[in-house]
Amino acid sequence: MKNMNKTDMPMVTEGIKSRYETCTGCGVCLLSCPVWRQTRDVMLTVCGRTRALQNGSSPEELRDSLNACVLCGACGSVCPVELDTVGLTTELRALLNVKNAPPRSERAATGTTFRKAFSGSKVFLPGMAVRKNEQIFQGITRLLEQDNALPSADDDISDIAADIEAGVRPEPKQLEKLASAMSGVTEFVVAEGFLHRYLRAWFPEKKVIGLGEALLRLPEIAKALKPGDLYVIEARGYHSDYKRLVKFYDSVRLQAGCTMSTSLQRAAIPVGATEPQKQRGCSSRVDSSEQVRWILDRRKVDRVVVESVEDMGIFKNLSPVNVIHVSELR
Repeated sequence: MKNMNKTDMPMVTEGIKSRYETCTGCGVCLLSCPVWRQTRDVMLTVCGRTRALQNGSSPEELRDSLNACVLCGACGSVCPVELDTVGLTTELRALLNVKNAPPRSERAATGTTFRKAFSGSKVFLPGMAVRKNEQIFQGITRLLEQDNALPSADDDISDIAADIEAGVRPEPKQLEKLASAMSGVTEFVVAEGFLHRYLRAWFPEKKVIGLGEALLRLPEIAKALKPGDLYVIEARGYHSDYKRLVKFYDSVRLQAGCTMSTSLQRAAIPVGATEPQKQRGCSSRVDSSEQVRWILDRRKVDRVVVESVEDMGIFKNLSPVNVIHVSELR
């Protein structure tokens, strides 16, 4: 940690304080935390952070812990007091980055410009990972066109998600432009799970669903899921709408007879949530390969079907069976 006087450290606001005071330290969240599973260091978990904050620690003193979090949201889904763990972590990161954030003008120059309004009432936000895989991107586009969901053309909002994850709050003008560009949209289909919670907060009147859910609602995709399949859920989006999606994925699992990448607590085991950390220059405490081995352990499956494009490469390296994206189900 940098040399810093206690009085110079960014302090927790009353609004943030009220969000962690309800934590009882029960430790249930540890069972679903990938950082805990691989490090066994409670201070790198949300349980350790909240207890430390309750005892007067500053965000600066918890910098390593905050950077270790992969923001998968599994802890929040199983929390008995329903603590907003992802929101708390991003707010604390924002406190740390107030002094280190680039100037507003610099961020505005490199941020999303929204050159034109999004067309159509349903919009697909593919994110950078999907856009980079041209074959998958084109396949998804063809499928979603059946449901009148169109890709977001020239503009995307991945940079806003990256800013929030890094602890940089979006500019008000940036969000105003986003709202203006999306004024005619009634439903978002979103590939990047981290964006789900924020789109719901910014646009409560609009419907937000994940790419996996949107594709599984297409009859030709749902029928192609087989009993021998292992279906790997994108964890961040799943945990952002956990209570509803538990029921949705349970119905899919029962209808197809497949298995899914959920724990005994019904949390989705995260895999690729560490990639944004690498982009921020943080050394991750979670080995994605170990997460995949955990998911595959003692499972006898004929095929692996993944929702996240980022997960495909890791599974292909470690799985003895065929690995496909959900959009490739036939």
